[in-house]
Amino acid sequence: MNDELYDLLLAHFGTQQSIANTFGVSRPAVAGWKYHVPERVALLCHLSQNISYTYDPSHFQRDKKALKLNCVKPTALPQDSEVTTNDQHVHSEAA
Repeated sequence: MNDELYDLLLAHFGTQQSIANTFGVSRPAVAGWKYHVPERVALLCHLSQNISYTYDPSHFQRDKKALKLNCVKPTALPQDSEVTTNDQHVHSEAA
């Protein structure tokens, strides 16, 4: 049985070569992910707004409670959101 994230990546990117190009690895490396995608790739997918994957630490033998992870998929800021800083000097120069 294929790794669920591997199937998701293949559906999203279309080919192993496209996946390889995206993550900076070789196509044969991606072929090796068929049964287990590396954790670093899973974390990058979790952070991506374009890939509908939520990281699950138990898939990588990690203890979610011990790590105190909040495994909620991040959402993008609205387009009209203003980014501010607590440093008034920097904020004044930017304005």
